[in-house]
Amino acid sequence: MDREKIMQFQLIEQEANQLNSQSELISQNIKELNELKDSLEEINNKESKEILVNIGKKIYLPVEIKKKELVVEVGNKSYVNKSIEETLGIVDEQMGKLVVAKGEIDERLRELESTIELMLESENKNHKHGNECDCEEDCPGGKCEYCECEEED
Repeated sequence: MDREKIMQFQLIEQEANQLNSQSELISQNIKELNELKDSLEEINNKESKEILVNIGKKIYLPVEIKKKELVVEVGNKSYVNKSIEETLGIVDEQMGKLVVAKGEIDERLRELESTIELMLESENKNHKHGNECDCEEDCPGGKCEYCECEEED
């Protein structure tokens, strides 16, 4: 395999690794939004006026609910009052965007996989078992060091 193809494989691998990291992050965000949605629905359906609010590091504060209205950040540290139903709509919208983004990433990963498969097929067609080296490397004995199949033509 020549250096150019090796570089192509490395670039594809690098892009795939970045996309996998992004996909994992998006999956984590979707999971957190699902948990938020469950909590909001539980609060909305709860008859009790008291809930436990996580204030960090598994420490909870009992809080009395005076009205089922939330304060939601809408950007640039601006806040607005929203009902639970309105907030659930925002959460659903955010989840929808994340699902679309994850789908696009997954599609790109499939494209990269297909590209690698085509490159490998092409390389296998050009592979010469045990023949003189044509990979532009200085292989010992003139035999290609990249041929590990031990077949002879």
